[in-house]
Formats: sequence, C-alpha cells, structure tokens
Amino acid sequence: MKHVLIILICALVSPALASGDHDDARDAVRQQQVIPLADIIPGILLEFDARLLEAEFEREHGIYVYELELITGSGRMIEVMVDAATGEILEVEQEGRYERDD
Repeated sequence: MKHVLIILICALVSPALASGDHDDARDAVRQQQVIPLADIIPGILLEFDARLLEAEFEREHGIYVYELELITGSGRMIEVMVDAATGEILEVEQEGRYERDD
C-alpha cells in the first residue's frame, strides 16, 4: 500500500511543478543537492492532514526550497516552505499569516 501511495504522489506532484522548476529540481536531485520531492511529500501531507495543490522549487536565501501549497482536511489553505536539502519545515503560512518557523 505504501508503494502505491508513493506512486500516486509522484504522479500528482510532477504536473504540479512548473516545467522550469521540474528541470531544476531534477538536476539538483541528480547532483544529490536536494531530497526528491516525492520523498518529502508523504510526511508533509500526513503532518498537516492535507492534499497538495501546487509545488514550486526555488532558491531562496542561498538554499533550495520546496514551496508547497496545501489544502487541509478542514478546508484551510496553507503554504509550507521546506528546505529541499534536509526536508526540514522552514515556514508555514495560513491565508497569508505566518504560522511557524522552527
């Protein structure tokens, strides 16, 4: 069942990344600079009881980050910034409001 979930997540994530983001992320994964998004998504979705709406890959403040737009089970829209190299959650915003920075 776990493998089926990962395959489904990969299928959903691929179209969510913009084409330039996808190429940049793929190159960074190949160079082992970042963790594949498919390895990060399951934990994030479980932690926030959410579904992925959109994912972006960018470089901010000198590090690669995944910017994930989610919708929670209760219908809240949140944005989660994840360090792409470590998988650490850097920031969570809810409807434009800052939520967390560990």
